[in-house]
Amino acid sequence: MALLNPCGQKMDKAKVKRIAVSTAAVASILLGATVANAQDQRLKSIVDEVNEANKLAIQSQQTIDGVADATQRLFGDYRGVLKTNAGLEAYNAQQNRVITKQLEEIEKIKTSIGQIDEIKRQITPLMLDMINNLEDFINADVPFLLEERLDRIQSLRDAMDDPNVSDPERFRIVLEAYKTEVQYGRTFFAYEGALDDGRTVNFVRLGRVGFYYQTKDTTETRAWDGSQWVDVSGEFTTPVRQLIRMAQRRTQSDVTVLPISAPGN
Repeated sequence: MALLNPCGQKMDKAKVKRIAVSTAAVASILLGATVANAQDQRLKSIVDEVNEANKLAIQSQQTIDGVADATQRLFGDYRGVLKTNAGLEAYNAQQNRVITKQLEEIEKIKTSIGQIDEIKRQITPLMLDMINNLEDFINADVPFLLEERLDRIQSLRDAMDDPNVSDPERFRIVLEAYKTEVQYGRTFFAYEGALDDGRTVNFVRLGRVGFYYQTKDTTETRAWDGSQWVDVSGEFTTPVRQLIRMAQRRTQSDVTVLPISAPGN
C-alpha cells in the first residue's frame, strides 16, 4: 500500500493547473485564428463582390455608351431622311405641276387633232386664193422679169393639181413664192431683156420704186412711170448707165440722181 506525499500531491495539482492554463491559451489562440480567418474570408468575399460590381458597372457603362452612340447615329440618319423627304416632296410638287401642264397640252393637242380635217378642207381654198392674189399683184406691179414671175405662178397651179405633192409641200412653195416677191422690193438688179419690138436692152430695177431700161448704145433711156415707159434720155442717161454698172457689180455703189415715179401715178 502506497502512501501519498502531501508535497507531491500539491505538485500534481500545480501541474494540472498549468496544463489547464496552457490548454486554455491554446484554445484562445486557436479561436482567435479561426475568427481572423473568418474575417479574412469575409473581407475577400466583399472585395470580390466589389470587383464584380465594378466589372458590371463598366460593362453597363459600355452598353450605355454604345446605345448613346447608336442613338446619335440614328438621330443623324433620321435628320438626313427628313431632309431627303423634304427634297423629294419639293421635287414631287414640281413634277406634279409639270404633269398638270403636260395634261393640258395633251388636251390642246387632242382638240387640234380633231380640227385637222376641218383645216385640211380649208387649206386648199386658202392656197388657191393666195396664188390668185399673187398673180393679180404681179400683173399690177412693176413689169420686171414678168415672164419669169408668171411662170412661177403657173408652177404653183401645177403643184396644186399634182396628186404626188402633199398639202404641206404645196403650202411651202406658195410661201416661198411670196418671199421671193418680197425680196424684189429690197434689192436692185440688172439683166438683159427684149422689148416688144424685139430689141435687146439692159433693164435695171431699183427695188420697186424705180425701173429703167437703156439700149446697148445708150442712145435711148426710159423709165417706168407706173403705167408706161417714159423717155428720160439726156438728163438721166449717165445716172441710169451708172446704176446698171452698180447692179452688175462693175463699179462701186455711189449716190446717183434718178427719176422716181410717185406712188399712185
